[in-house]
Amino acid sequence: MSDNIHSTAIVDDGANIAPTAKIWHFCHVRNGAIIENNVSLARDVYIDKNVKVSKGSRIQNGVSIYNGVTIGEWCFVGPHVIFTNDLYPRAGNLNWNITPTTLESGCSIGAGAIIRCGISVGTFALVAAGAIVTKDIPPFTLVVGTPAREVAKVCACGQTRLPLETEFTELVRTCCSLNLQDEVLHIAEAQVTKMKSQSYQESLL
Repeated sequence: MSDNIHSTAIVDDGANIAPTAKIWHFCHVRNGAIIENNVSLARDVYIDKNVKVSKGSRIQNGVSIYNGVTIGEWCFVGPHVIFTNDLYPRAGNLNWNITPTTLESGCSIGAGAIIRCGISVGTFALVAAGAIVTKDIPPFTLVVGTPAREVAKVCACGQTRLPLETEFTELVRTCCSLNLQDEVLHIAEAQVTKMKSQSYQESLL
């Protein structure tokens, strides 16, 4: 077993663990899961079958990530965040279908938040601690409350809150250049360029 995988962790045969991934105490990674480079799984994390946790992401203590949830690059998932994968849960259901959930690159989920399945958390979005997320979150958007509601835009590094109507060009700021690794900063800049292009194309319709 790799030096980066703690002796108390259970990694099933068929799990794909990158060499620089770190798996801490009492984690369980199921077969078919993909854990990419520089991922950190903190104590008591459960990764279900076929779940992908992409490069650079950090999953904090006590999080269970179920089949159908995809974690993008450089995401942060706070302690005891809850994911679901079934819109109609019933024991003994003969027609159970997984409902997928996606965390886009760079987003952060605060401690104890609940993420309903079937939604997407946008690139560099920020979910406040304890929020209950029931619908898609746009990129660079802060949501709070139960149910979660949009209250502000946030810059790529999360240090600056901005009005919801803020222009795309204001979402990557000087603080982001100081606080983010170059790779993460480039992802944010590419997302802003994409949003600007989409907005321009929509204006032509």
